[in-house]
Amino acid sequence: MYEHVDFTKKPDFLQQELFQEVVDRKKGRRSADQLVKVYLKEGGEQWILIHIEVQGVNEEDFSKRMFQYFYRIFDRYEKKIAALAIMTSPYKNNYPKSFQYDFFCTTLNYKYTICKVFDYDDDMLRHSDSLFSKIILAAKYLYKTDNEEQKRYVFKSQLMRELIRNQSYSRLSVQAVLHFVDYLLKLPKELEQQLFQSIYPLLGEERKLMELYNKDNASPTIYNAFDLERIQGREEGILEARKSIARNLLKQKLALEAIIAATQLSKEEIEALQSELQ
Repeated sequence: MYEHVDFTKKPDFLQQELFQEVVDRKKGRRSADQLVKVYLKEGGEQWILIHIEVQGVNEEDFSKRMFQYFYRIFDRYEKKIAALAIMTSPYKNNYPKSFQYDFFCTTLNYKYTICKVFDYDDDMLRHSDSLFSKIILAAKYLYKTDNEEQKRYVFKSQLMRELIRNQSYSRLSVQAVLHFVDYLLKLPKELEQQLFQSIYPLLGEERKLMELYNKDNASPTIYNAFDLERIQGREEGILEARKSIARNLLKQKLALEAIIAATQLSKEEIEALQSELQ
């Protein structure tokens, strides 16, 4: 389908009122639905029903629910619909790929596409130029690093650094993925702090990157890195102001103890400033 979609035209995420009755009955289940309208290269439009099953538990009524989504949309809008079920769980499951109904002389066979996130190869995802491949990789590592905090920290750090450095992606798209990665791959507080402290020098080195990111839209890790720069910048400014005062007092031949009391600098720092002046 990808080859036929005209991505120069923005997809429309359609309103979900149609699903309200179904959603009400699905409360408590870890699943989500989107109805998207895309435009085709050869003209016309295509509706895509995307059902995301987060929890990989076999459900007897899964295929029935897929059919219900289809006929509710079709009955209301009479549009051609492509249905896609995305499974994010690593566990083996036997989701049916069709809904079949047979009663006396009435038969029905409704087929749809199933995509399993764990069917994608890690190396292929790592070497892919597609930004979406990083989302799939992060989704896989949610399970792969379960109860392995250090391993998750290493992966998250590498992934975020790669996203920040790669300037072939739009900054807006990268910000969205960074948000996804931040909230998906949660870390303990001490490792989160270690992460944004390690990300800060990267943003500092790449000053242009710092300007490209809008702090108001930044993910928690990037936001904290910005905050770290603000705090460190303020501390550096205060230190420089104290040194400036110390230089002036040294020129006035004030006693060393008095300068220490006035500036709160150490004896070694003031002696270093005195050597510079000499």
